[in-house]
Amino acid sequence: MKSAVCKVLCLSALGLIFHMAQPKAQTHADKYPEKAIRIVVPFVAGGGGDFIARAWADKLSETIRQPVIIDNRGGGNTVVGTDIVAKAAPDGYTLLLVSPSIATNPSLLPGLPYQTPEDFTPVGSVITYAMGLGARASMEASTLQEMLAYARQNPGKLTIATSGEGSATDLAAELFKSATGVDILIVPYKGAGQGVLDVASGHVDLLFTGMSQLKPHLDSQRIKLLATSGRNRLKSAPDTPTIDEQGVTSFEAVVWWGILAPAGTPAAIVQKINQALAKSLTHPEVTKRLAVIDGEVRLSSAEEFDLFLKDEINKWRKVLKSSSQK
Repeated sequence: MKSAVCKVLCLSALGLIFHMAQPKAQTHADKYPEKAIRIVVPFVAGGGGDFIARAWADKLSETIRQPVIIDNRGGGNTVVGTDIVAKAAPDGYTLLLVSPSIATNPSLLPGLPYQTPEDFTPVGSVITYAMGLGARASMEASTLQEMLAYARQNPGKLTIATSGEGSATDLAAELFKSATGVDILIVPYKGAGQGVLDVASGHVDLLFTGMSQLKPHLDSQRIKLLATSGRNRLKSAPDTPTIDEQGVTSFEAVVWWGILAPAGTPAAIVQKINQALAKSLTHPEVTKRLAVIDGEVRLSSAEEFDLFLKDEINKWRKVLKSSSQK
């Protein structure tokens, strides 16, 4: 009996040693990424979101050694593209580029097909930039104060294009109206591209947008730059005063962009994506591309972006609730 027990124990010990000697099986996170990564941009092609994503997508591809596909899914004030990612597999192969609309939509659009932030895993913030306030070239006003004087004398006659309700450009327009007290009609679009074209064609009077969309039309003199929306002048437009400098005290409106993944994406994969973003965003070629919009890389950790996003949702919930009660 003792001999049999001894034999069993010896065999068990040998089995344990054999198991320990085997190479550790690779996890999904260890092997990630093994195929192309899709970044859903919830805006139509040609807008600010499209430019931001494509500014560093090729360098991200080089970093991870896999293709990076930009998938423009505009519509529904970013809801269409956002819902695709909310329902995607949490495996790190579908990501979402987000802007302030991700924080404002919960307050503006009841009955969203997803929950924010519960249905998403934060990866990190990536870029911020100030905007330009452009006007159609045929507008008689050539300065911000001249435009404001006209707006006050002709309430409701001026129009301003935005990228949709709750977008960064829409929030900038609403903030501008509140800060100046002028009555300007907001004209929402599904993205910045068509709005810029309509201002350049003279169909709409004004718009806030990134300098990457404005620059071609500034060069062709179809749009003129009245002001910029940050606290400091833009490097790409050093001779154009900010809105604050032109008398609208303390005015500031900037755009931020970040990356989300579906809820449940493993932390190890999120960390890998964050590290790859850090490497690709700081590449000299990307820095040069972002200079067109005076973009600043603001990469945060997943934890920092999680706190930021929750703060933004709460902030705009209070602001928009107050605005709707007026």
